[in-house]
Amino acid sequence: MHSSGQLSLEYLLLLAAVLSIFALLLPLLNNVYELSLFGLDSVNAKSFAFALQAAIDEMSFQADGAAIYIHAKPLTKWELSCSGKQLLLKIQGPSQRQKSFEVWFPNNLAFGSASIGSETVFRLKKVSGQILLEYD
Repeated sequence: MHSSGQLSLEYLLLLAAVLSIFALLLPLLNNVYELSLFGLDSVNAKSFAFALQAAIDEMSFQADGAAIYIHAKPLTKWELSCSGKQLLLKIQGPSQRQKSFEVWFPNNLAFGSASIGSETVFRLKKVSGQILLEYD
């Protein structure tokens, strides 16, 4: 009986050592997770910006009343802001890292700003020769 108690104590010490190693690695794994999430979200934002720019270029050849729908699928929070003919898409990553993507419109855009954190559908509409951007 004495040796089985010794064996149990050794297993407990081994388990404590393994758990302490995981406790030391947890912050590193969290940083890796946040950076990979930021990288994936950067790719999603870039893809959305390119799709939006392609749709804008296509809309210039469409008749009034035409509409194109584009889905944005952010993993984190995206900030969209408008300044004249430029739409700026910003994503915030860990440690104040930030990426931004620009989309240019042929006309001034009355969009304002928006913050999205989940899948959102954007609609490009052509009204009286102007391309408008709306979202749900």
